[in-house]
Amino acid sequence: MRTALKLGAAVFVAATLVVSAANAMVAAPDRYKEKGKIVFCTELAFAPWEYINPETLQPEGFDIDIAAALTKQMGLAAEHNNIAFDGLIPALQAGQCDAIISGLYDKPERRKVVDFVNYVFSGNSLIVRGDSSLSFENLEGLSGHKVSVASGSTLEENLVKANEALKAAGKTPIDIVTLQSGTDAFQQLTAGLAEVYYGSTDQAGYFNTQKPGLVKLASPQIGALPNGIATLHKDKDLHEAINAAFDAIKASGEYEAILKKWSFDAMHIKNAPAQ
Repeated sequence: MRTALKLGAAVFVAATLVVSAANAMVAAPDRYKEKGKIVFCTELAFAPWEYINPETLQPEGFDIDIAAALTKQMGLAAEHNNIAFDGLIPALQAGQCDAIISGLYDKPERRKVVDFVNYVFSGNSLIVRGDSSLSFENLEGLSGHKVSVASGSTLEENLVKANEALKAAGKTPIDIVTLQSGTDAFQQLTAGLAEVYYGSTDQAGYFNTQKPGLVKLASPQIGALPNGIATLHKDKDLHEAINAAFDAIKASGEYEAILKKWSFDAMHIKNAPAQ
């Protein structure tokens, strides 16, 4: 579930990383060597994946670090074109960027127009306070527990369906507390007004970067899908270069270091099922 702050106008911001092509580990297509960079379409309003630091006015986030690491392998810099999420693929098709990195789920309908290099596996999780001993294997395990969730979300629908199954089995239903936004629902957890918060897995990592140990995951990921870096079908050479660069940062340990930095360990691509 992506909930981003929309920015009115697109801005162009380049990563400060500049690497000599002589030090490249992966061969980039010649047209990118000439430019010295790869331009990514990215919605810079979705912390902690990607956002603009209000002090430096530069892009930061998990995806920004991944893009920088990949382009470094090719001896290039990464640049980000700020595009609203629903306009990412049209912008790529219009030539406003070379690739997309923006927490974009790899879905069959998207594969009709783009290729993906999948780099993380993300979904939703049950999140508890750091001092809680609760753990769950599935939503039905929430029987009898007080759970906060954003009102009107797919996650609320999931809890309602779980309650129907619990009632049919003669078990105590989940005490569902709905709040207007995910932020409000999360605050119910941290304030001790709910035992569990049901939200996106990345939120646990994000809040722990601000206050270490505040919360922790209490379940496997639910409804998770791979996120990928998208390129047009015609740009097979770029797709292959990005894939090779991703293999390189996995082999070097840089990928795991970036996951750890953003507390995204649970979303390691190794957790994705084989396609």
